Amino acid sequence: MRATLLPLPILMIATYFIAWFVVPRYLVPQKWIWFLLWCVVVAVIVFYFRIKWQEVVNYLRSEQYYPVPVNKMLKNIIRDYSIIALAVCIYIIGDYRRKQKLNEELIKAKAEVEIKLLKGQLHPHFLFNSLNNIYSLALSKSELTADSILKLTELLDYLVYRASMDTVPLAKEVQLLENYLGLEQLRYGDKLQVKADIAVQNDSIAIAPLLLLPFAENCFKHGGVGADGVFRVELHLYTDPKKLYFSLSNSKRKTTNSPVTQSGGVGLENIQKRLNLLYPDRHQLQIVNGEEMYEVTLEITF
Repeated sequence: MRATLLPLPILMIATYFIAWFVVPRYLVPQKWIWFLLWCVVVAVIVFYFRIKWQEVVNYLRSEQYYPVPVNKMLKNIIRDYSIIALAVCIYIIGDYRRKQKLNEELIKAKAEVEIKLLKGQLHPHFLFNSLNNIYSLALSKSELTADSILKLTELLDYLVYRASMDTVPLAKEVQLLENYLGLEQLRYGDKLQVKADIAVQNDSIAIAPLLLLPFAENCFKHGGVGADGVFRVELHLYTDPKKLYFSLSNSKRKTTNSPVTQSGGVGLENIQKRLNLLYPDRHQLQIVNGEEMYEVTLEITF
């Protein structure tokens, strides 16, 4: 018992010294020579005190002092070093997990900040387009101006009270999309033909806000009347408990050299970034920019 208890203080001191001083100061910054040097120094000190304490134990047993041969202590020394090495490994693993958790929290915080920033960029972009639409109606003294302002009020209500949430029911996103298309319908009148095919199994499915609206904005920003003299917009939205499928296509003017092939403007560029942050490895976004038709297809796995 004495032979076991007496070495404990030096083992504890050696373990804490390596774990709390040598590892952070020399191993973490990869100063290998200094790290190995300190390990050798500690090993020599532990070896020295192990021999001396064994001599003390022998003296307490026989009341005679005699030196302990080094070869007889090798087994105990190897055990002592194994205990120190195991404790240091446990400390390193724990420190790694703490740093990994901190890193994950930093990444999450950074993603939240980026999402808020992207939302902030999207709101002015959306309002600018909507006010331009109403301004066009007002210039032509259209009777639809009042209805346009009413629809814009409903859209603003969504932006103020729901856009700041992490998630919203899918039904609210669909309603926002329909209101926006209705606003554009008032602007274009009979020249615009909107075909909407919406089949949502569960309206309460949670989805990030302002996820679908930028695609609709992009339709009217870069689309136009086709060869048949009609501005066509076709919407498909299907959901089940596991997946969302969304596609939106629009006709294009023949003379349109749309830059959407590259970035799609501020709205579409932001939505691509948000999708990467909110649904990493759980979404597929495809863009087809044809001569007469522009189509966006989005699939999200919940």
